[in-house]
Amino acid sequence: MAERDGPVLIAPALSTALLDRAAHPRSGLVPAVHDVPMPPSDLPGLANAAVPADPAQPWQTVSGAVGITKADARTGALAEALERIAAAHARFAVTPRAAIPRDAIVADGLDTFFTPAQRAQPDFPWPSAADPADGFAQVYRLRDNAGFWAAQEWVGLGPRQGEPRMPSTSSGLAAHRDAAGGPWLALLRAAEEVLERDALTVTWLHGLGGREVPLPAAWADAVAARGGHLHAFDLTQAWNPHPVIAVAGGLPQEGAMRHGLGVACRADPAHALDKAMAEWRQSIAFAGHLRRTRASALPTTPAALRRFEEHAAFYTMRPDLWGETPLIRHRTPAHLPAHAAAVHDGPAPQLHALVQHLASAGIDLYYRELTPPDVAETGLRVMRVIAPRLASLHADERAPFLGGSCAQAGWRYPGAVARTPFPNPLPHPLG
Repeated sequence: MAERDGPVLIAPALSTALLDRAAHPRSGLVPAVHDVPMPPSDLPGLANAAVPADPAQPWQTVSGAVGITKADARTGALAEALERIAAAHARFAVTPRAAIPRDAIVADGLDTFFTPAQRAQPDFPWPSAADPADGFAQVYRLRDNAGFWAAQEWVGLGPRQGEPRMPSTSSGLAAHRDAAGGPWLALLRAAEEVLERDALTVTWLHGLGGREVPLPAAWADAVAARGGHLHAFDLTQAWNPHPVIAVAGGLPQEGAMRHGLGVACRADPAHALDKAMAEWRQSIAFAGHLRRTRASALPTTPAALRRFEEHAAFYTMRPDLWGETPLIRHRTPAHLPAHAAAVHDGPAPQLHALVQHLASAGIDLYYRELTPPDVAETGLRVMRVIAPRLASLHADERAPFLGGSCAQAGWRYPGAVARTPFPNPLPHPLG
């Protein structure tokens, strides 16, 4: 399953045909897509599909997507898998640190990801000092298209030269079909995912209680009728005009509870809630699949988690800890955000308004297109957005991303009360 919120594609027939050609067991860019049956214990009305991991490509993990129909889910899973391929293989020039003016580097990573105290640990898994040979790639500031430089691991998945000196993340990657407005929508969704991950990361690592917002009665009743429980939370930062909503809860299968979380950022709070609900439903299905197929290999202690799929299954393997998470245990009533941004006619003006609003709060977004020729032939455009001032979500519990502004919970949530030491000893549940 992907770390990220999958691409949003409303594909016409030609685009669907081009994507379908990319999945072939012998000559395709990715393995064949598999429909994932939704068990009777789950809520009806959504389909699920996945592109399995390719053992010859360690950067590629299972990519999954949900949709109203099987065709929607298959298209989404294919697009997400191709998005990963693009980020892993897109070519871009790499320049050594020594050749770049210091003020032109906006995303170094050594201090942005980790604190000095983390890097001083004798068993810390990542390098502790900058090197003149460190590789950087050019990125462009969204508000004015000015060129800057970011560590190559921030731009692609994995380095293009040398050994990695920090983990790469797929947060801030998005794909959309190459049609009118498509690349702009990919940039918008990538930017929203960066905001979404920052909100979840800071909320979780600081042990903040959830600001619980009402659920549609039909959702709550359907989950309760199946013996489950469900909550929705407003995670929106004070300066973010696009609401961030999380849906978290449990649903039993074969007599055992599965727990999961979905999160989404959209310009409209109702759209964010709908998307978060879909992501939660996918997370529940994925957690159940992992428990059925890999239970003996899944860690049950927080310190042992290394991968996002292990995070996705953790509270299904350890349901006794779900109620101890500050998000659930210390939740308080709230209302859906009333400060939703205006939804413009197209993605370009919506992105422009978001970028300008964030810049006024001191947050700049940077981008780079990562569409190699073979992925372009499928009709997709792949975009990366990074926000060096914001926090990123980690998979490896040995190395949570505590650097940069991660410690500044009050900047995002004025008056919020931390319920655990920093960082929260319980792992996040996002896969």
